[in-house]
Amino acid sequence: MMAAEAEAKVPVDCAEEGELPPAAATELAAQKREQRLRKFRELHLKRNEARKLNHQEVVEEDKRLKLPANWEAKKARLEWELQEEEKKKECAARGEDYEKVKLLEISAEDAERWERKKKRKNPDLGFSDYAAAQLRQYHRLTKQIKPDMETYERLREKHSDGIESLWCYLHPALSQWRGVLPNIQQSSSRNTRAFHRRN
Repeated sequence: MMAAEAEAKVPVDCAEEGELPPAAATELAAQKREQRLRKFRELHLKRNEARKLNHQEVVEEDKRLKLPANWEAKKARLEWELQEEEKKKECAARGEDYEKVKLLEISAEDAERWERKKKRKNPDLGFSDYAAAQLRQYHRLTKQIKPDMETYERLREKHSDGIESLWCYLHPALSQWRGVLPNIQQSSSRNTRAFHRRN
């Protein structure tokens, strides 16, 4: 296309080149040569530019391939944490409670979905080791404890010392609680047998 434009610019007085005077023929040849060299330089520059862009893309692709597989998730998490910190600072500057502002942004549908998800989770994964079994049993039993606040208040008023009133209240409650507990040795041997049967 450029060559066609260049040829159109060249003045042609005669129908054939052979009829041009020698000075005009050399001038025409010089112009064509100059046009070809200019076009060659342009192509050379385009090639170099394409090579540089290709090299940059190869380097970027290599960097992406060297990153860990979960890099995008980590990056999104870090960005989310930064946004949370900024929101906390903004709320602190305005004198608002961040947790309340955050809860106002959550829709009722999302809150219901998260609650259903929490209920579906089964924290009891079975016997994995003794420490986990003991911790689960501890949490289960402490949730069952119902403190008698009336007795506690009465004992606290009766004994002005904080420590003494606490001991007077806790001693009978703990003895009652210990009576409810199953024998640890029996439950641990039962769990051990169940564990060995599974494996």
